[in-house]
Amino acid sequence: MGKINSINNKSGVIEIDPGISGDSYVQFSINGTGEFKVGVDDDASDTFKISQGSALGANDTFVMSSSGELTLPLQPSFFNTSSTYYLNVTGDGTYYSIIYASSYFDQSSDFDDVSTFTAPTTGTYLIGAGLGNYIDLSGGNEQRISLVTSNRTYQGGFLPTRVRIANFAGANNYTGLQIYVLADMDASDTAYAQFMSANGSKLDDTINNLCTNIFAVLVC
Repeated sequence: MGKINSINNKSGVIEIDPGISGDSYVQFSINGTGEFKVGVDDDASDTFKISQGSALGANDTFVMSSSGELTLPLQPSFFNTSSTYYLNVTGDGTYYSIIYASSYFDQSSDFDDVSTFTAPTTGTYLIGAGLGNYIDLSGGNEQRISLVTSNRTYQGGFLPTRVRIANFAGANNYTGLQIYVLADMDASDTAYAQFMSANGSKLDDTINNLCTNIFAVLVC
């Protein structure tokens, strides 16, 4: 256990020094239960940490290396992509909730590995969604990607005005759509991406590459 090495009443300086080895920390508890521990983790190259509970280095919420790099291991953030083609989902004006079933990371398990992100706390989130899609020969004249949140729906689009989609991209070819927003969300609000193409046949597909992705991170 770290000890108070010196107290200078004149300057108000408190130094906590464990000696040759060991963690240097302050424990914050409520009614005998450890809530947060703040200090230097000797076993992690003298990294400065704020950890939940009473164990420094477990359930870290704030980590700063001795060189100054900062990470927030429990900060809500995730990145998912599509894992397969989804066939004939739109083309006739149908709105389709895009499926992103392949997870790269999810720091606080807030994405359901299907289509929906649930905000764990109230704040402002950077959310982005992308789509790679295959356009049928009968392609119409409108494509749209939307980000639907509990508070509002954000619209993005790809709307050729002089030619049909199929002629713009080439018959039986690929296009891509993206949308990025800063969204205000309350705790338990949801967000998901939708794809719509219109004025053609319901034969347009989503494809499984890195263009088809969704991510979110709490920024403030």
